[in-house]
Amino acid sequence: YIWFLILHLVYYCHIVLLLLPKMSWLREFVLAGSAASTACFFTNPVELVKTRLQLQGELQKAKQATVVYKGPIHAFRLILQHEGFRGIQKGLSPAILYQISMNGTRLGSYSTIQKLLGADHTTENRTLVFLRNMVSAAGAGALGALLGSPFFLIKVRMQSASSWAAVGTQYDYKNVVDAFSKVWREGGVRGLYRGAEGAMLRVAIGSSVQLSTYDHFKHLITASPLADRMQSPVAIHLCSSLLAGFASTIAMNPVDVVSTRLYNQKVASGHGSLYSGPFDCLLKTFRAEGLRGLYKGFWAHYLRLGPHTVLTFIFWEQYKALANTYAAREKKEIQE
Repeated sequence: YIWFLILHLVYYCHIVLLLLPKMSWLREFVLAGSAASTACFFTNPVELVKTRLQLQGELQKAKQATVVYKGPIHAFRLILQHEGFRGIQKGLSPAILYQISMNGTRLGSYSTIQKLLGADHTTENRTLVFLRNMVSAAGAGALGALLGSPFFLIKVRMQSASSWAAVGTQYDYKNVVDAFSKVWREGGVRGLYRGAEGAMLRVAIGSSVQLSTYDHFKHLITASPLADRMQSPVAIHLCSSLLAGFASTIAMNPVDVVSTRLYNQKVASGHGSLYSGPFDCLLKTFRAEGLRGLYKGFWAHYLRLGPHTVLTFIFWEQYKALANTYAAREKKEIQE
C-alpha cells in the first residue's frame, strides 16, 4: 500500500514535467510507469499464482510430478486459505518497482522508436507499419526488461516462497531491502542481473506482439463500423487490449516459463544449478515436460496478462489525455 501511494504521488508530480518539452521522454516514462503500476496492484495475485504453477513439477514427467495446485482458481483458493491476504499479494513491492522501471521504459520509449522507424498510421502500406511496430516494441521491451530485471528477480523469489507448499527453490527474504542486500552480498551486480537474458527475450517477444497488435487492433476497430456502435474510446481500448493480451500470451508463455525458472533456480559457485541460460532451460523443459510444460500456467498467465493489458492501456490512454489537458490549460494560462 505504501508503494501504491508513493506511485500516485510521483504521478501527480509529473505535471511539473509537462512544461518541459525537451524532457517529453521523461513525461512518457512517468505516464507509462504510473499506468502499468496501477494495473499491477490489481493483477499481482494472479501473477503469484502463475509463478507457482510454472515452477510446480519442474523438470519432472507429468506422472511423477507432485501436484499441489490443480489450476489457477484452485491455487488462488489454497494460497488465500493458507497464507491469507498478505500471502496472495506477496512480491507486490518489487512487482510495482518492476512495472515502473520496465513498463515505464517500454511504453515510454515505444512511440519514440516508432517515429524513428517511420511507423506512421498514415502510411498506406499497413504490413510495413505492422512490422515496424513489432520491431519498435521488441526494442523497447528488451530495454525495459534489462532495466527492470533485478526487481523481477526479487519478485519471482519472493512469490515462490511458501511455508506450507514449497515449489521451486525457496528463498528466505524478509522484504525488498533484505532481498537486495542478500543477492548483492552473494553475487554483486552479476547476481542482481542473473536471468536478465531470459527476461529480455521474454519481454521482447511479448512486447512486440502486445504493442503492435494493440495498435493494429485499435486502428482496425476505429476504422470500422464497430467504432460507431461502441460510442466510447474506453470500449475501443478494452477490446483492443483483450485481443492483444491473448495474442501476447500465446507467443510469450514458453519464454515466460523459462524466465521464471532462470530467476528462481538455486545458484552455486556463481552458476545456476539447473540451467546455463534461456535456451538450455527451454530445451531441458521441453525434453522433461513436453510442450505442455512450456505452456504451464497459460490460463493464469492470460488471466493476469489480459486484465493487466486492459488496465495498463486504459490507464495509459486516460493518463495521457489527463496530461494533455493539464498541458493545454497551463499553456493557455501562460498565454493569458
